[in-house]
Amino acid sequence: MKVTYIKRKYLSGIVIAIILFVFVLGSYKLLWNNRNLFQKHDEDLAWYGIDVSFNPQDGRLDCKQHVHYINKEENSISNIYFHIYPNSFKYEDKAVFPPEEMSRAYPNGFSPGFIEFYNIELNGKPASYTIQGYSDDILMISLEKALEPGDKADILMEYGVQLPQSPGRFGYWDNTYNLGNWYPILCVYDGRGWNLEPYHNLGDPFYSDISNYKVSISAPKDFVVASTGKLIAKEEKAEQNIWQFEALSVRDFAWVASRKFKTSSMTIGDTTVYSYYYTQEAGERALDYGASALKIFNELFGPYPYETLSVVQTDFFIGGMEYPQLVMIDGSLYEEEQDDWLELVVVHEVAHQWWYGLVGNDQIYDSWLDEALTEYSTILYYGQRYGQQEEYRKYQEIIDKGRYQLFQIYRASENMDETIHRPLYEFEDWIEYDALVYGKGAIMFHEVRQEMGDENFIKVLKTYFENNKFQNAKPEDFYKACEAVTGQSWQNYFEQWLYDRN
Repeated sequence: MKVTYIKRKYLSGIVIAIILFVFVLGSYKLLWNNRNLFQKHDEDLAWYGIDVSFNPQDGRLDCKQHVHYINKEENSISNIYFHIYPNSFKYEDKAVFPPEEMSRAYPNGFSPGFIEFYNIELNGKPASYTIQGYSDDILMISLEKALEPGDKADILMEYGVQLPQSPGRFGYWDNTYNLGNWYPILCVYDGRGWNLEPYHNLGDPFYSDISNYKVSISAPKDFVVASTGKLIAKEEKAEQNIWQFEALSVRDFAWVASRKFKTSSMTIGDTTVYSYYYTQEAGERALDYGASALKIFNELFGPYPYETLSVVQTDFFIGGMEYPQLVMIDGSLYEEEQDDWLELVVVHEVAHQWWYGLVGNDQIYDSWLDEALTEYSTILYYGQRYGQQEEYRKYQEIIDKGRYQLFQIYRASENMDETIHRPLYEFEDWIEYDALVYGKGAIMFHEVRQEMGDENFIKVLKTYFENNKFQNAKPEDFYKACEAVTGQSWQNYFEQWLYDRN
């Protein structure tokens, strides 16, 4: 058994033809009329209404998407940008996997996944748009008139998505169809302007705002769908079921479909935790790990605000991947001999519900802010559930004598760059990224905890969560939480760790 796991969250694919499926426009009128269901702070949120026709035989989605966008900035904007991540898998020479991973990402050889637009309208009229970016992964919609602060725009898109044949977070394999990062999602506009970074080949290259969703998925009757949000209706027809989900104040929307899913559930506080699995006994254990993590993190960080959380066994490249209210877990970890790793990965991904899911951050430029904190939160789980001795053992095994020391042995050099805080594209490979962001980053949080004491450290986490939930945080926001609790500045202390090169 390896001493470390690397949470590679990947996609891949084969080409299969895309067929246009046209939905009736009336469904969007229904979505518009139901906006009163959204939460109280919805006035400032974008919302998505998406109708999906799922064709598993061809690995295809045909979609109609309505986006209601509000300019929340202090200045006018002339264009609106969307990430169209499926196109990141369109070209082999621009694949989102390092060369050494291609054979595992594409077991049957490379073939593309992509998105194809049939129609785009802006405020009821044909829109002027262009496809741009490194791998045609950015959609730019041009506005005839600049959108002033507080102004709104309604965008209608009709498109098809080809899934790659691959055990990744976007793709399909023997057991599951994994739909992560599958639809056009608004780019973030912040102090740097529009964030248009491509899908980098390591880490989680995502950065998005909180929004509201109503998603309708038409799928063959023999499929079970696990999804972000809450199932509000299920309409059964002759050959199809229509699954209707509502997801309020979430950062993204993902779903997984399978003919093989069995389900179990457990209620923790106001949240029902679901386990979707095709390996029975391990599926029950995954439910226990997910529910226990939710209970512990509720107490440590602050209450989880959603009604559902799903832990989903998937055909997955390796490790796990977090999405709001849904985590994808590598199906191979459900084997009995992998149970220790199953618990570790499930807990890590559940911790992400707080760190990135609720408190967001720029995962390209500030990846440590969620990954290092999530990794150390996983260590805290072991202490809370099994006692301090087990927490110390896990910390030594996974972090101190695991990721970080192995990396130092692997890269034995006085000139080795150990900088934690740098953009994804500056890391040499997954080994370096994993060791420094997950490993050294977790050690940093451990040392902070030692310096300020357990009680203050937990107060810091609670304060950071409460002050930044449903927002995108910056490193400075964590420093402020430390100062608010302890009465002293911690910025220099963190930066010594974050920018120390060796």
